[in-house]
Amino acid sequence: MRGTSLRLRLLIGAGVWIGLAMIAVGVLLIHLFRAHLEASAETELRATLNRLVAQVDRIEIGDLDRPLADPRYELPYGGLYWQIDGPDGEVLARSPSLFDVTLDLGQDASPALIVSEGPAGMPILGLSQTIRFSGPPDNRLVVTVARDREQIDLSVRTFSMQLTSALALVWGALTLAAVLQVHLGLAPLASLRTGIEDIRTGRAARLRDDYPLEIGPLVEQVNGLLDAQRAMLEFARARASDLAHALRTPLSALGATEARLRDLGDDQEADALDRLVQTMNERIEYQLRLTQLRLRSASATASTPLSPAIEQVVSVLKRTERGGMVTWKIACPDGAIVQLDRHDLIELIGVLLDNGLRHTCDTIEIAVCQEDENLRIIVADNGPGMTEEQMKTARQRGVRHDQSQAGTGLGLSIAHDIVEINGGRVVLERAPLGGLGVSVFLPGALPDD
Repeated sequence: MRGTSLRLRLLIGAGVWIGLAMIAVGVLLIHLFRAHLEASAETELRATLNRLVAQVDRIEIGDLDRPLADPRYELPYGGLYWQIDGPDGEVLARSPSLFDVTLDLGQDASPALIVSEGPAGMPILGLSQTIRFSGPPDNRLVVTVARDREQIDLSVRTFSMQLTSALALVWGALTLAAVLQVHLGLAPLASLRTGIEDIRTGRAARLRDDYPLEIGPLVEQVNGLLDAQRAMLEFARARASDLAHALRTPLSALGATEARLRDLGDDQEADALDRLVQTMNERIEYQLRLTQLRLRSASATASTPLSPAIEQVVSVLKRTERGGMVTWKIACPDGAIVQLDRHDLIELIGVLLDNGLRHTCDTIEIAVCQEDENLRIIVADNGPGMTEEQMKTARQRGVRHDQSQAGTGLGLSIAHDIVEINGGRVVLERAPLGGLGVSVFLPGALPDD
């Protein structure tokens, strides 16, 4: 079962955290920008307020001696306003920009910036200052200046949109940097995967030692496991070889017993003992060949011409009594190459043709064709063939479906082991000739036309 992608998890994590950081930075910058604009507005309003206060020197006030220079104070709803209130809250003077409304900041005077409702219901920012004169306690005036807040809000909105676009670009750039960082960071893992694939296919025996420090312990553990497995295989091979040689001495004794029985005239028992000795010898030879096959396939790969191997095996079988009576039909293009050791290929072709020779009536066909990246080797005969149930059990070692024929039932199982070890597959089917068709799929290629 495959888990989630480490690369995807890292990229999603980086994208999310970078996005959250960009949002936090955006909110902070917008807040600072608004605070800056409001501070600038307050500074401007306070300067205007000071100029107005400097012109007020008595309770009775009419027109100002020096009107304010900014023309927005003269335009109705121009965005800048001032107003002077008397002791009883009556409006003594105001800027033409107020037109038909008055300012009401909600209190007599405030040293800080106040947000209130202004002309046309628009929000305004205002400052107020109380001027006290000598005389009665209520002998005072309240001077107020204000400006529309809409311009600040518009500037903040414009800045927010521009900042959003900029932060989106920054997010994209940082995410791309994260992608590159993840790619470079995981590159040793891809190299490690390639190294393990090389080991699996036989192109290498161990992993290299030049991986980063963080992966070094893993590489050491894998190499240690490979060394231990290799030692176990060598040990198992040695024990299998020792066992095979140890069994040959008793088998030789059984052979001598069979000869004595035959000399005594007990041919029936001698024949039974001879068949038993032959079967055991064949099984021992099979196990020894299979051990060598596994070791050779695990250590290296090879490319072998297919046509010469087929012709070599067929020429040997033709010299046998049975093979000389069979019609051999071979359709293998010259130059066909199969990714298989030469000895393994001859062993494979030999067991397939020997199996066909045992069961054919008089014809064996051998054909080779290309299917995707594999070569398909077809060996077919015109014998009795197999049923569907027999085909399912034909690869099991020692299973013989034709008891009338001599043999151990190991042919197809040997072929299956050879093909499986070398990354191929075997398919059994009914041949067009009427007998059994064995299709072997192995990595290889036909010659270019």
